Amino acid sequence: MKEVFIAYFDFLGFKEFILNNDEETLIRRMGHIFRDIEFAIGQGKYQEPFEGKILADLSHSKLNTLNISDTVVFWTNDTSMKSLEELLKVAYDFNWRENLYNFPLRGSITKGKISIVDGRNKNEKGGSYGVSCLYGKGIVNAHIKAESQVWAGTVIDNSIISEFASEVEAAGFLESYAVKYKVPYKSEGIQDDDEFVLRLTKGTLNPESFKNLSADLERVFSQDNKSTSHPSVQLKIKNTIDFLSTFKE
Repeated sequence: MKEVFIAYFDFLGFKEFILNNDEETLIRRMGHIFRDIEFAIGQGKYQEPFEGKILADLSHSKLNTLNISDTVVFWTNDTSMKSLEELLKVAYDFNWRENLYNFPLRGSITKGKISIVDGRNKNEKGGSYGVSCLYGKGIVNAHIKAESQVWAGTVIDNSIISEFASEVEAAGFLESYAVKYKVPYKSEGIQDDDEFVLRLTKGTLNPESFKNLSADLERVFSQDNKSTSHPSVQLKIKNTIDFLSTFKE
């Protein structure tokens, strides 16, 4: 097992998305998710256009990435501050890109021990055996932290904050990516204090911008034939817009 930094994301409403859309729509929309994963990793660097498509340049990244169904995981190779900074940049980009414009998700950024087994074998009969198994307490704790939240957002776990000499030092390092906020959890008492959470926007929002982004959030929750009528979904939308409101001028 190796101790690393982990950014773990789960899409909200993914089962409905799969069940309520035809194959053509699923292939197209999954392509949008793959695109956003790659753009987040590429951090503004691009390859030469291919067949009219803009492709992210992933050759500069030192992160590892795994997407299985409704889960996306990014992780580092070590626990250096340089690696943490790259992970934060990628997670920040992916978080706002999905929640504001593509597909709602919730996530956590943690530190923990993991291991991965990865490989694929094909035989002459056309059968295959493939394994891409990421396991360990680090990934389980990241999942538990993400799944316990009631919104579309991403929290930075205290295992990350403890890497810094003080909260003041942590706040300075995280300033571009995160703010402190009272995270809405399914059960009270999980965390009584405010925590660092990824921003949905870099700056402040004027009334018109806030109105437009709130509408974008609601649209993202409902698009792809996802229902928003259930009280639990309405609560997630409300909690997310409440957080967005903290960026108002």
